[in-house]
Amino acid sequence: MFEALDKVLLAGLGAMSMTREKAESIFDEYVEKGKAQKEHREGFVKDVMDQAEKTKTDLEKVISEQLEKAMGKQPMATKDDIKRIEAKLDQLLAK
Repeated sequence: MFEALDKVLLAGLGAMSMTREKAESIFDEYVEKGKAQKEHREGFVKDVMDQAEKTKTDLEKVISEQLEKAMGKQPMATKDDIKRIEAKLDQLLAK
């Protein structure tokens, strides 16, 4: 499980570090190598940025789910538990 999470995390970190300038630079390198045509630049950059955003969103979802799962296994008080205890404490102190 953690190995898969590590891979997702690394992919997400790469996606989060992707900037428009970096995507443009990558495309310019493709043009120089003859692997792309200049007129396709905007479409390429948009696709890269969209994919980076999707990867970031997916990563946030996976991390959130894993944290919730891990926290659910821990014996921790919820907000409702604390409110209930505070109400009981208020009752006891009022006596």
